[in-house]
Amino acid sequence: MLKVFIGAHRGAMCHAPENTLGAFEKAIEYGTYRIECDIRRAIDGQLVMMHDATVDRTTDGTGNVGVMTLTELKQLRVGESETIPTLAESLACVSGRCRMLLELKDDNIATDVVRTVESANMLDMCTLISFSEDNLREARRANPDTLIGFFHLEPKPLDPARVVDEFGANLLVVWPAAAQPEVIAAAKVAGLHVRCGFRDDMTYEESRAVFTRMVDMGVDEVSCGRPDWIGRMIAERQDLFPRGRSQAWS
Repeated sequence: MLKVFIGAHRGAMCHAPENTLGAFEKAIEYGTYRIECDIRRAIDGQLVMMHDATVDRTTDGTGNVGVMTLTELKQLRVGESETIPTLAESLACVSGRCRMLLELKDDNIATDVVRTVESANMLDMCTLISFSEDNLREARRANPDTLIGFFHLEPKPLDPARVVDEFGANLLVVWPAAAQPEVIAAAKVAGLHVRCGFRDDMTYEESRAVFTRMVDMGVDEVSCGRPDWIGRMIAERQDLFPRGRSQAWS
């Protein structure tokens, strides 16, 4: 049987405000193997969980994250009752229960992210990823044992050996539009775990169609803001085995 891992996008963001402890808790409740989340730096150097450069869309405030202090950010509300968590708080929340995919949204924060992960004793549970290859290189310089993910965003050839050799990557994150059987097969031969996510604005039937296409191409891990849907999709297919966290970590 095929083994498929459940991923979550900014936590279970369709059930709780994105990138909050509530969203992370909800994702874990749904059996998530790995939670993707986003990291930015406040003006006082604190690392916080935020996708956008501003707080306007996700909080009751306005302004750029990079010009606000942690104290100012903590005064904002995300949804009805959540606050913006720090990276350290987020790691403490999931420690021993779930892996994390930490996306670096700002440049020049990779070293501090690695140090925070080290302090949490979660180096083997966190994978760093970024659209900037320079950020990936910085993370590897900070600690060669850092787990690295690599984005494949467009339907074009990919050299998985380069991804492994140059960045030490162990994870390939493929967008559905870029997913091609030959790319996924080559990535797996190179030893890369392949994760694919899809949009959170689709119906269940639309999401299941993408899920089926990805799994049939050999993707190891599927992610969206509704990890409960992915668990349900796995259960609906008799040829799939839901790879649990304890099994994956053993």
